[in-house]
Amino acid sequence: MKLTELLKNKQSNETFKIDVNSTAKEAVKLFSEYIVGSLVVTDDSSKLQGIVTERDVLYKCDGHPETMKIADIMTHKEDLIIATKDENLSYAMDVMINKRVRHLPVIDDGKLLGILSIGDILKQVLEQSESEVKELREYIKNPYGINI
Repeated sequence: MKLTELLKNKQSNETFKIDVNSTAKEAVKLFSEYIVGSLVVTDDSSKLQGIVTERDVLYKCDGHPETMKIADIMTHKEDLIIATKDENLSYAMDVMINKRVRHLPVIDDGKLLGILSIGDILKQVLEQSESEVKELREYIKNPYGINI
């Protein structure tokens, strides 16, 4: 399955943004309000600058989220681990496991299409596995497809 299909199948494909000059405290408020684990970081012209996650806030704020700027704790766009629209589910799983990331931006020609979380990936893998198990069980019961 292509990642663009997976983005389309998500309950909500909305990406939530925060300005690069905001504080970590503002990010925490948005994480809580939208019930998400990452925010796209943009500049004044709404261009992608990077991503900030709950873990960034937790590990990099030194207990001072009200003064810590997003620019100081985010992953900058140059360091982002991304996927392209043509990548598939197994690529995303491999990247997320081996690079230990929980949020994977999907980019097409420099434009952000959406963000996949590890939960999105696991949900799809589970659905595919359940479908395969069902098909195999049906085959075992009636390997020749004969309806008697």
